[in-house]
Amino acid sequence: MSFDRKIDQVCPHEVVAEPLYLSTDRQTVRPLRPIGSFRSVRLRLNGLIEVPSEGVHIAAKAMGSRRGPFNITSGVNDTMVVQVNQGDEQVLTAPPGNSIPASNLVSALNQQISKARFEVFNETLQLKSEAIGPYASLFIGSSGSLATTLGLTQNRLWRGVQTVPGWSLVNLPGALPDRPLRLVLFDEKLKGFSDYVELDYATIRQECRRCGGVGVENDWRYTQQGNTVEVRDEALLIQEILKFTYTVKGSNRFHGWYGTSVLTVVGQKLSNGGLVQNILSSELQEGFRRWQNIKKQQEETVGQEVSDAEYPLAISAVNVEQSTEDPTVIYVGTTVINRSRQPIQIERGVRVPEPLDLLGSTAQEGVIRQSLSGYSRIG
Repeated sequence: MSFDRKIDQVCPHEVVAEPLYLSTDRQTVRPLRPIGSFRSVRLRLNGLIEVPSEGVHIAAKAMGSRRGPFNITSGVNDTMVVQVNQGDEQVLTAPPGNSIPASNLVSALNQQISKARFEVFNETLQLKSEAIGPYASLFIGSSGSLATTLGLTQNRLWRGVQTVPGWSLVNLPGALPDRPLRLVLFDEKLKGFSDYVELDYATIRQECRRCGGVGVENDWRYTQQGNTVEVRDEALLIQEILKFTYTVKGSNRFHGWYGTSVLTVVGQKLSNGGLVQNILSSELQEGFRRWQNIKKQQEETVGQEVSDAEYPLAISAVNVEQSTEDPTVIYVGTTVINRSRQPIQIERGVRVPEPLDLLGSTAQEGVIRQSLSGYSRIG
């Protein structure tokens, strides 16, 4: 059974890792394209820090200076007092013993403390608040000597901090309604004068650099395992028919027979609609016969298996219709029957004189026609 790589994809209109410097106010970032959706925006600072819209906050953290294992004596150095977020005092008691591993001590202390957690770092203990930002705090009191055993400073207040301010999107005054240019505005000025950001976002179709505004991109897709997405059977037949139909005949210098003159015919004036439809029908029928002959050689001469679903048996109908919304758009519809006697409807919109504005889909996907207004914005 033959297959091909799937190339016809609906474009997501994504902009990835767009590098941008801050304005002179160290607070404003101006994207190169309109941002179509706030949810699609991802911002990285200096290529390192992922910055959510609420900013980057760090928890309060107290680092121990002594490495385990630890010797704990009951009634001597087994207690310490901790205040988290300026709340009530919490008295912690460590189990007594000699050469207690840091991991065992952490497990015992975490069962007693709330709103904070002990962690092991290079065989030392560190105390970290669960809350983050300026409102998070830790205070280790002077009572008990367990803190001294662990190397934690007593009578010291540690606070969480905000390392990067939050940001929001604001509309640029005077922007066109169909191209809403939005700026990224930080809540405060950044400290660095050479900071830059990388933006990921979804833009609008008219300004998309991936598809050039046509709504469809012809590029490979990969699975999570790194394999290319493939098409077979009816999907393969549809892709082959579309490729053959919308390739200008003679544009392939090695196979001058490949393609049709459909795009040239559609570019003619539509005053004689019947004549144009007859020429298009003839072009499609002739191109279909040539491709049918190729599939027959593939099966009989080469000996490769061609499934009934992918074999082009006949064209039952060709329809040409001018769009009621945009007179420069022509819908070319074709009904193809495969060897399984299954009718497959294919419709594409072609814009004159730009021949590659291909919209629409197959009947199996449940979409026969998509108007251009459906591509005005993403988000």
